[in-house]
Amino acid sequence: MSFRSILAAARKRLSGRGNSAPQEPLSLEEQLVHDYDLCLFELHDELPELNGQRDAMRAAWRDGDFETFHRAFEAARASGVIASNGKPLYALVKDWFLEPFMALPDDEESARPSGDELAPFREFFHRSPSAFSAATYADALRAMAFVRRGTAWARDVQGDQWQGYEALLGEADTVLDSHPDPADFSWRMSDYSRSANTGDFDTFKAHFERAWLMDRYNIDLCRSHARMIMPRWLGRDEHDLENFARRAADLTRDRFGLGFYALIQQANTEVGDHELADTLCDPDLVKQGFEDLLARFPAPSVMNLYADTLEWMGDTEALADLLESRFRVMVPQIWYGETRSDKISYLFATLLEAAEVLEARRAA
Repeated sequence: MSFRSILAAARKRLSGRGNSAPQEPLSLEEQLVHDYDLCLFELHDELPELNGQRDAMRAAWRDGDFETFHRAFEAARASGVIASNGKPLYALVKDWFLEPFMALPDDEESARPSGDELAPFREFFHRSPSAFSAATYADALRAMAFVRRGTAWARDVQGDQWQGYEALLGEADTVLDSHPDPADFSWRMSDYSRSANTGDFDTFKAHFERAWLMDRYNIDLCRSHARMIMPRWLGRDEHDLENFARRAADLTRDRFGLGFYALIQQANTEVGDHELADTLCDPDLVKQGFEDLLARFPAPSVMNLYADTLEWMGDTEALADLLESRFRVMVPQIWYGETRSDKISYLFATLLEAAEVLEARRAA
């Protein structure tokens, strides 16, 4: 499903309503867009005040200019700036630069580009060997390892896929260990990421604590950690996630209110076959957390995270309230799905559910 095609069809049909020729009725999605004046922003386009920095990083990627990326990343780290979507500026710098490498396919038929996608990272590492370049290359190797492995359960992964996956993980470790520097933020973060492969909760938690000390306000780090300490992976039981969410909220309350509790619990929505009843999540704390976030960081992505979490919690009444009063911008990257098309479909299904609640209220 393409939002652009939905929007274009809706505009065409609405503009022709004054003609004498009969018009086909709007689809449910088209009617939703019309009734609630919805629009769509891509995740990396939601902060117009940062478009200049975003475009500079996109140009640096096109030019293979990892040195410019490195300088921008370190400058953003030193600034301590948190953007209006709640993310540290340095995290956005990295996201913008790596956007083409990390992009989701549009649909299941879309293949990743052919060729050696790791070549730019490898060349940067060889021409500028450092803890930063080692971490950058190791992270890319690790990302490619999981592409090679696929998303199937381990028992369903083909033998050649598993061998390729392990080979890339081994190469990532070798690269990272070639320039160890625990004081370098990027190296420490990459070292934490690989600790997930040890399969040991205590080892993973110790690596996380060392990385987290370097930036308490890195929500992406905390959400990544939240996913891995769920019982399905390294967590011992549901208390691990709940205790972590409450502790993180306490340590970041000065700038985020209860926002970190909400955002960490939102990580539950990214796991299939995983319900609210499987957790100790407190829905009231989640809703207060998102209200705290929106008061401080009123970006469209935060509103989408809120709506997505309400859907996961089964709170269709609160979701309907959000659609009726405040939800106007859709950000597809926030939603569940392995492709962009999947995410847009899930997004529309969620909003249509909320619209049905509103229709029932009006009919009552």
